[in-house]
Amino acid sequence: MELNDLPPMPELMIVGPGELHDGDLEVLGRQVVAHYGDTWTALHADLVTALGALLGAADPPYVIPGTGTTCLDMVAMNLFEPGQTVVIPDTGFFGNRLIEVAQANRLEVRAIAVDVGAPADPAIVRDALRGAAGVLVTHVETSTGVRHPIADIAAAAHDAGAICVVDGIASVGGERCDADAMGLDALVTSTQKGLEAPPGLGIVALGRGGRGRLDARSEPPPSWYLDLRRWDWYRREWGSWHPHPVTMPTSLMLALLSSTRRILAAGMDAWIDARAALARTLREGLRDLGLEPVPQAGVESNMVVAVWCDEAPRVQRSVLEHGVQISGGLAPLAGKTLRIGLMGRTATEAMVERVLDLVARALKG
Repeated sequence: MELNDLPPMPELMIVGPGELHDGDLEVLGRQVVAHYGDTWTALHADLVTALGALLGAADPPYVIPGTGTTCLDMVAMNLFEPGQTVVIPDTGFFGNRLIEVAQANRLEVRAIAVDVGAPADPAIVRDALRGAAGVLVTHVETSTGVRHPIADIAAAAHDAGAICVVDGIASVGGERCDADAMGLDALVTSTQKGLEAPPGLGIVALGRGGRGRLDARSEPPPSWYLDLRRWDWYRREWGSWHPHPVTMPTSLMLALLSSTRRILAAGMDAWIDARAALARTLREGLRDLGLEPVPQAGVESNMVVAVWCDEAPRVQRSVLEHGVQISGGLAPLAGKTLRIGLMGRTATEAMVERVLDLVARALKG
C-alpha cells in the first residue's frame, strides 16, 4: 500500500494509543536530532527531569526504546534473581502478563485470584508475601478498567520486607501515581496512553527499595540491553555527550518532552481531576444506555472506561462505520465488554458525547 494512498483513519477512542495533539505532532515531524552532543544531552536532561516531576520520582527515571512490556521485563530481570518468589494479583489480561513476565525471568510466582471488577485486596497480598521478595501489581488493569490500591499494596510489601513493582502503563497521566510518596520501589509506564505521546518508549522509575535491590544483586542480569546498571554507567561516564548505551529514537523523545511539558503546565491535580470528570460523564452516559460498568463503584479508572455489553462486537463495528474506533474486550471478557479510552487529542467532552450518540444508535440497531 502506498503511504500517500492510506484510507481515512477513524478517530481513536481506543485504550491506547491515543491521537497526538497538534503541537506534539508538529514536534514529531521535525528533522531528526542526533542522539549525542551538547544539544541532545540538554534535551535528554530536560526530559528526564520532566518525567521525574510527573512521576513523583526523585531518582532520575530511565527512558528505554521499546514498550512498557520491555520495561516490565527489565524491572523483573534487574530487581529479582532467578528462584526468588514474587506475589502477583491476577487482575485480568495484563495481570496475567505480569505472571508470564515473572515466569520468563525464572521467578517463582504466587498468583492471587482477583474477582473481575474488584480491586486486589492488600490484606490478602500481605498474607501471601511471607518469604517473598516482592509483589508485582497492575495499577489500572486495561482489560477491566479497575484501579488497584497500589499505595496500600506497597505498604503491605514493606511490612513484609519485600518490594513493590507497579505496572502503571494504563494509569500514569490519568491517575494519581506519585512513586515516592506512595512508596513504590519501581514504577513502569509507557508513552502512548496517559502521557499522550507516540508509542515506542518505555519508562522506569526506581524508588529506594528498587535502587537497593539493583545495587545488591549477586550477579549481572542475563541481558546487555536490559541491564539497568549499564544504563547507569553511561549516564555517569558518558553523561556529557552520550548518556545512554544505545541509539535513542530522538524524535519520539522530543514529542514526549512536548507532551510531558503540556501536562505539567496544566498542573497534575487539575489534569487528573479533569480526566476523572470526563470518565464519570462517559460512564454515566453508558449506564443510561443500559451498559453497566465492569469495575465496582469507587475503583473505576480515569482513562479506561469498561462496560458490560452483550452485543459488544456488533456495537464496536457500528461505531467504527461512523468513523470512530473503540475497543472490545480482552480475554476472558472478549465479546462481553466494550472499552473506551480517554487519551490524547480526542479525550474531550465533545468526543464523549459523539461516542455516546453512536453507541446509542448501535444499540437501537
